[in-house]
Amino acid sequence: MRSLICVTKITRSSCAKPAAGSEPETTTHHYVSSLPPQKAQRFATLIRGHWGGCESRNHWVRDTQFGEDATRSKNLNLNGNLAVLRCALIAVKARLAPALSWPALFELASYKPSFALNLLHNKPSK
Repeated sequence: MRSLICVTKITRSSCAKPAAGSEPETTTHHYVSSLPPQKAQRFATLIRGHWGGCESRNHWVRDTQFGEDATRSKNLNLNGNLAVLRCALIAVKARLAPALSWPALFELASYKPSFALNLLHNKPSK
């Protein structure tokens, strides 16, 4: 560890007209970095980029394409196993079929099951 970063975040109500007496919420987040101490702006850019990437490349895909937030199961083992499978599929797609959109990937796999099988066997798409 070379740097400890403390970020204070102030969140205000997203409503156009906040409730009377509502105060902004302040939270502090801590990050550990192997980078040497630098200007705060550099760390802010890295942190925003990390979370922006998580949201757009991972959470958004898991929610919109796989409907993860809509699950009705209360079985923790099932939900955990399905989450692992979703993450694995995201990693496989990123590595072997990065040019395909998710809808195109789903359509291709449904019409040509050998395509999905080839991805599982670590063969890039042609």
